[in-house]
Amino acid sequence: MTVKIYIYDTHGGEEQHCALAPEPDGNDDGGRDYVLPKGYTFENGALRSACGTCQLKMHNGAPLLIDAEHELAFLLEQEKKVTQRREAAEMTRQQLADAAGLTLYELYQIENHEVEPGSAVLGKLAAALHCDALDLI
Repeated sequence: MTVKIYIYDTHGGEEQHCALAPEPDGNDDGGRDYVLPKGYTFENGALRSACGTCQLKMHNGAPLLIDAEHELAFLLEQEKKVTQRREAAEMTRQQLADAAGLTLYELYQIENHEVEPGSAVLGKLAAALHCDALDLI
């Protein structure tokens, strides 16, 4: 299961914050889809385990899901949409990189969210994967 999480700075503060809803002033990242660990859900506006509600906190630039009831914490990862589309198309990373005019390393960085691709690169990837660019973000 995935959930959209919004990351934002608080009025010039150095620490980022995360939330399940957009920042009221619109100063968030637009929201990204993150993968929840098995057994966790998003219901009625809250993250839940089988035993209760969980909390979100930023840790090293990524959302951390805190399950106080089970004394567990999970560093959440963004959904890897480019990788999923590439694998569904039965393409190797090299084949997609060649089709999109990228190096293997550039595609690796994009698939692992190490860099944010521009709209031109997204368009090339989408064309090679026969989908819309919006399907990849």
